[in-house]
Amino acid sequence: MTKDDLLGKEMSNLYAIAKQVNHYFNGSDISFLKTRVQNLLSNYVKFSCTHEEQTAEMLRNLQVNPGNTIDSIVNEMTENLDEIVKSDLSDSVKQLSYELSLNRLISYHKANIENIEHLL
Repeated sequence: MTKDDLLGKEMSNLYAIAKQVNHYFNGSDISFLKTRVQNLLSNYVKFSCTHEEQTAEMLRNLQVNPGNTIDSIVNEMTENLDEIVKSDLSDSVKQLSYELSLNRLISYHKANIENIEHLL
């Protein structure tokens, strides 16, 4: 495996993360969140949408086809967010749980970007 192969794998992973994040949050009900968190989430999704498009272009340039790549960790995190939304928790605990899980998702996404920066 070469450094370019690793870069292709990390880029495919970034594409999967962005695609899944964008799909999950598109039309999500986040009205229970404080305005500050809603704004943060909105900015995150805009950031992720931009990355999905840019990453797809970079993968084409690397001649890598991500296909239907799915990141299982993101899948677990979004399932957790979904469980929180559907839970019978009090509003304050629901909000806090959601924020903590969202932080975990954003941090995972950031770590993938940092890995790519390290490979470039």
